[in-house]
Amino acid sequence: MRITTETLPQRQVALIIEVDPERVEKAMRQVARRFAEQYDIPGFRRGKAPYEIVVRTFSREVIFEEAVEALSQEVYREALDQLGLDPYGPGRLERVDPEPLTFRVIVPLKPEVRLGDYRSLRLPYEPPEPTEGEIMEVLERLRRDNAIIEPLSEGVAEPGMMVTVALRATDAEGKTVVEDEFSFVLGQEEPPLPGLEERIAGMALNETRTFELPWPGDESRLLQVEATLTGISRYVLPDLDDALAQTVGDFETLEELKAKIRQDLAAHQRRQYDSEYAERALETLVDQAEVEFPPQMLEEEVDDLVKDLENSLRRRGKDVESYLKERNQTPETLREELRPQAERRIRRGLVLYQLAREEGLSVPEEAVEGEAQALRQRIQASEEAWKHLSPEVSATIRSRLLAHQALQRLVEIARGDLAITAKAEPVGEAEAPVAEGMSASETSDANG
Repeated sequence: MRITTETLPQRQVALIIEVDPERVEKAMRQVARRFAEQYDIPGFRRGKAPYEIVVRTFSREVIFEEAVEALSQEVYREALDQLGLDPYGPGRLERVDPEPLTFRVIVPLKPEVRLGDYRSLRLPYEPPEPTEGEIMEVLERLRRDNAIIEPLSEGVAEPGMMVTVALRATDAEGKTVVEDEFSFVLGQEEPPLPGLEERIAGMALNETRTFELPWPGDESRLLQVEATLTGISRYVLPDLDDALAQTVGDFETLEELKAKIRQDLAAHQRRQYDSEYAERALETLVDQAEVEFPPQMLEEEVDDLVKDLENSLRRRGKDVESYLKERNQTPETLREELRPQAERRIRRGLVLYQLAREEGLSVPEEAVEGEAQALRQRIQASEEAWKHLSPEVSATIRSRLLAHQALQRLVEIARGDLAITAKAEPVGEAEAPVAEGMSASETSDANG
């Protein structure tokens, strides 16, 4: 057997395997012997017909095709062993030449990621501080929440007032589609029908008006509306003082309340900024990294995205067929639409995985087991069901936790918080989860 290789783009290699004629002949005789044992051949007991008779009975072409089928698997495995290849997935038989028998097989290789000098990556870290304007917005919201509603016996509807409106709306055929009484703050809350605010602004108490309004979401259809202003109330806002602080919480003074608002806003803004910062750091690292992966990996990721879509639609009582029909799409165009997203997920996952390996990160088994058991309790899985679920669940949890560690390490590097020391020994392949396990959904959880 002679093997030559041809390096292809996208982490693939072509194996050209030429099989010795003697081995082909031996394989054909094995096929003929099997045929002789399985089928009745006139003039011979089963298993006793000579090779030439079997070939004449079934034709040389049939015997040869069966031999090629068996040999293709044998020589492929042998070629991988001889070359020391560990493929990402099954090879694809591209061509078979009969004379001499030669197989051309396309083999997908495992992804390759080169991060470059990632330890020098730096991004400015400048979390925002709450402004006085933002603090005042919270205080004004607290004033509105604690306002006294004072009903009025006369007057007209003005912005900022609480209005109560009795509505009756009919369609073009005279059918009543709305008949109820609604209360909302004019100019600050969503009215029951779009455009209603403008129609009732300035109405006097107990006044009735009739007008047309478009159907919600369809301006080509009109509703005939009769509206009566049955109530108006004004908000009496409390003063911005110590009394307000004592009303809304365990505070003695307004300054104490403002300090707590500032603290809460700062914590919220810091969490949001940290999440965005981690995302920027990851995108920067992904952009500078060299990432190659086989097409098969991309197709599998697209498969996962299609399944995610199917599950999402199913939860909403829909199916993919109706979804595609609404969007005037085919399954093929849907897959093409999902490819950029799938490629981005793969690149992000592979980069985080490689970073985890190069930084020597690993996940304690007790952390994985703890989360797995907590999940088992939440879903109330039986012992039998958990035996089947546990391996996949543990792998997913391990991958997510490792992605979180890698992202946190990347943030430390980007901020310059990590001491410049020798890197740890990379995690071995056997200790690390599969790279494609780190999908976008998991890495987004790692953003904290």
